[in-house]
Amino acid sequence: MGKILAVIKREYLQVVRTKGFIIGTLLGPILMALIIMIPILSSLIAVPEQETIGVVDSTQDIYQELDKKLDFKMKDGRRRYLLKEFEAQARVDDLRNALRQKVLDKELSAFLFIPENVGSGGKAEYVSEHVSDFSEIRSIQEALSGVVIGKRLKKEGLEPQKIAQYIERVDLKTIKLTKKGEEEEDTGGTFLISYLLVLILYMTLFFYGAIIMRSVIEEKNSRVVEVILSSLRPFQLMIGKIFGVAAVGFTQYSIWALFGLAASRYSKPLISSFVPAAEFTLPSIPAYIFVYFVVFFILGYFLYGTIYAAVGSLVNSEKEAQQLLMPVSLSLVVPMLMMAFILRSPSSSFSVILSLIPFFAPVLMLMRICILLPPFLQIAGSVVLLSLTILFMIWLTSKIYRVGILMYGKRPNIKEVVRWMRYK
Repeated sequence: MGKILAVIKREYLQVVRTKGFIIGTLLGPILMALIIMIPILSSLIAVPEQETIGVVDSTQDIYQELDKKLDFKMKDGRRRYLLKEFEAQARVDDLRNALRQKVLDKELSAFLFIPENVGSGGKAEYVSEHVSDFSEIRSIQEALSGVVIGKRLKKEGLEPQKIAQYIERVDLKTIKLTKKGEEEEDTGGTFLISYLLVLILYMTLFFYGAIIMRSVIEEKNSRVVEVILSSLRPFQLMIGKIFGVAAVGFTQYSIWALFGLAASRYSKPLISSFVPAAEFTLPSIPAYIFVYFVVFFILGYFLYGTIYAAVGSLVNSEKEAQQLLMPVSLSLVVPMLMMAFILRSPSSSFSVILSLIPFFAPVLMLMRICILLPPFLQIAGSVVLLSLTILFMIWLTSKIYRVGILMYGKRPNIKEVVRWMRYK
């Protein structure tokens, strides 16, 4: 046990003392804070420019009402869209060419061509050098649609205001029901929590598994492993590496958790100071989600950590490892691709089966727990199957590791690896 602890200490200190670990640990929360704050600050700093839009109204009946509907004010009191009417001419092509040139010469931001048959299915055209502002285009489209629909209703002898009241949308308030009762309105908080935790787990399995593999390859190529194995067994070295990197992961996530707690406490007043009118509420997260996150984090790490250790012992460089890692990567990518299905139907038979498969369970069972807590027997079954798979993988990997760690040169083929597994 003392030898394993020595390996754990060595692996732990070897990583946490590096500049990469220190910088990454400090930059993680800062980057997360920037991701949250930059959109808020940019929305405050960015000042939209007034745009002059030419309008060709072939119906001669829409321009006035469209001008009223697009009377959006900016912070300085000016209109966002300044419409300028151009009379339709007999030679439409000449008018369009003239308007195109005005747009290119920056005299107009864009021009809107409204055909005479727009009320009976004709398509209006919006011509501009910049057509990627979907919010702006949607505003113009909705305003034009509102005017045209109003004209159609009046033509049929109907009152647009009354029709608008009749077809007014009904708001649907979503309330999550738990055993404790009804919770506050859930406006996507469940999805965000699920996605964030699953993404953290997914990235962790990739990142720390790669650290284990890289450590094995470096020691193998430098022949340091030959000296190390003179004082301890390959199994002790493998277990020490896995636990040592696990300790690194727990250290990093503990630091990030402290940042997260501080952010959850001070984020609301901080954001409110920038956006006084903003209603910023953090979704309530049940304690059991964090408990299960830790459980599946540990189980998933040890499952994939042993696999990465085996891959590292089989190859001589990271380039060689890429081919062997393809099946491992697929077993992590497939659960991410199934997230949409799990979100829609977390209790379906297919979702249950997928979440019980050991290689998918860390991601998919955690997602199911975040969305709709499954029966305890399903969670327990997933944990048991994962634990048994981990024990099997440790046994199998140890057989590969004890031979592969001392092999150099040509990468072994499948027959040789199978023969290593049979060694006693």
